Amino acid sequence: MRATHRVRPTGALILAGLVPALPLHAQTAGAQTAGAQNAVTAAELVVTATRLPTPAGRVGSSVTVVPGDRLRAEQRTQLADALARVPGVSLQRNGGIGSTTTIRLRGSEPGQVKVLVDGVPVNDTSSANAEFDFNALLASGIERVEVLRGPQSALWGNDAMGGVVNVVTRRASSPLELEAAAEAGAYRTFRQSAAARGLAGGADYSVSLDHLRTAGFSRTAAGPERDATNLWNGKARFGFAVTETLRLEASGGREHLRTAFDPSITRDGPATQEKDTLHGRAAALLDLPGLRLRQTLAAYGSRTERDFEEPLGTNPASTFDGVRRGADYQADLSLRRADALTLGLSREVVTAETTSTSRAGVLRRGIDEAVGTNAAFAQYSLAATEALTLTLGGRHDDNSRFGGNGTWRATAAWAVAEGTTLRASYGTGAKAPTLFQLFDASFGNAGLDVERSRGADLGVAQSFWGGRVVLEAGLFRNRFRDLIAFTGRYVNVARARTRGAEAAVALRPLDGLELAANHTWLDSRDPATGLDLPRRPRHTTNLSLDWTPRPGALLGANLRRVTRQRDRAADPSPVVPGYTAVDLRASVRVLDGVELFGRVENLGGEHYQEVRGYNTPGRSAHGGVRVEF
Repeated sequence: MRATHRVRPTGALILAGLVPALPLHAQTAGAQTAGAQNAVTAAELVVTATRLPTPAGRVGSSVTVVPGDRLRAEQRTQLADALARVPGVSLQRNGGIGSTTTIRLRGSEPGQVKVLVDGVPVNDTSSANAEFDFNALLASGIERVEVLRGPQSALWGNDAMGGVVNVVTRRASSPLELEAAAEAGAYRTFRQSAAARGLAGGADYSVSLDHLRTAGFSRTAAGPERDATNLWNGKARFGFAVTETLRLEASGGREHLRTAFDPSITRDGPATQEKDTLHGRAAALLDLPGLRLRQTLAAYGSRTERDFEEPLGTNPASTFDGVRRGADYQADLSLRRADALTLGLSREVVTAETTSTSRAGVLRRGIDEAVGTNAAFAQYSLAATEALTLTLGGRHDDNSRFGGNGTWRATAAWAVAEGTTLRASYGTGAKAPTLFQLFDASFGNAGLDVERSRGADLGVAQSFWGGRVVLEAGLFRNRFRDLIAFTGRYVNVARARTRGAEAAVALRPLDGLELAANHTWLDSRDPATGLDLPRRPRHTTNLSLDWTPRPGALLGANLRRVTRQRDRAADPSPVVPGYTAVDLRASVRVLDGVELFGRVENLGGEHYQEVRGYNTPGRSAHGGVRVEF
């Protein structure tokens, strides 16, 4: 029986409620270098760490900014490939483009990483762990991505035990910008994109559309059948200054994916997934300079619908629908010279609905549940001196099923000398059980409790030689308790401990030559068994080189080294071998506004796996053209 893809009327309502409630208008206050994804410069403004634009030198949390220019220079197709090169991030992908793609931050579970797109939470409420699957999110049309590591529940609530990934789409910077691109490459892959942005009076707009189609390859070694993918991304954002103090904003997007997959590592197709993701936000921003007060009131929504067809499976058709609706209010009050008090209130309701169809054609209802959460949060940022900034924040969540729960976080940033900043943070995290874990008829447990964590980190950032060299290093440690594990059904039995070190360097020894590197050492263990946690490599290294031989031309290379990792929590566990992958890329401006580009991925043709039993692309060449007006 064929699963029917359903787009309900509520999807239109979500798109009608479009924008970031955060003041994401903050832009980089200076040119980005090739190493900017590895070390944040003090001239940059960071939003996610404090929920308001803050100079990076006054941020005590561990945060990495990936600028959109970097995504473009590296010719990234999927955003996940860029995130994989951020310190503390590990990537798991079950095959090529379109396959399940999740990330971990400092050894956390994927469902403990909160993902925002223009301020909208997009974690899938119908999935078992409420993680965000990056398989349908392309890298184009993005202004910047902020990756905030460590427990962040004090400001961001549920799903932020391990950190936050905040994706900010592009907005206009001139009266009219038009852009189009097309590329083709290995595995019969074709990609097209178009975008328009502009400013007119007090209004600004940005719209873009991207399409990717690939014949793919067999995701598993079980058979030769190609697993094809067809993927669409659409993004839009609008803003209008009603008065000098009142601004209205709206943003939204849709990702639509249809992909073939292999049901398991031992069985080849035929099976398909259709996934539709909608997200949007609308907000009013009132800035009252006389009162030194800025207020934001917003409504948002997101929906993820996944339909699976497995003709040879026990359940030939199944559906998973997750919806998130919310509203929030935030007030930012400037005090003294550089102090800031942030207060916020929010209300969010998440729902999940699942169904499955047996081989006899019998439709079975799975879960159909909803949970609401009311929250209040506050943070005070104290500029104790010109060099020292302290923050203290806390949050109280009142869940309709679990009652009240509190979390808090404290940070410090100290500019001890010219170009040298010390950072420290400590915080707690909490994550309520997902609707699937609570209510699934086969595996759910209505008696589950909230997962909890606490974590700390210390770091130093050093720049010298006129900013041509930027170094950053840090240590971190996290402890998790009451983790939900699957032992025939879901139970609160697990504990975990992660600790490690991150180091990054970005340097520009000559004009036109930029190099960057970062390394993560991660020790993640189950205290009960002493075993390493699965799918968490102990060492991850990233290198990049960019050379501009003349204006308008760029040659670059990237190297990624990942060491071996366990595949399962059980002992003994199969081991996923380590690997090294090298990419080469080049671009050249041939005419004013016309650029040719190309790349070779996995130059050495290394046979490796990111998840045991699932293939990755071999040596792959891609090339295309980009036109701008």
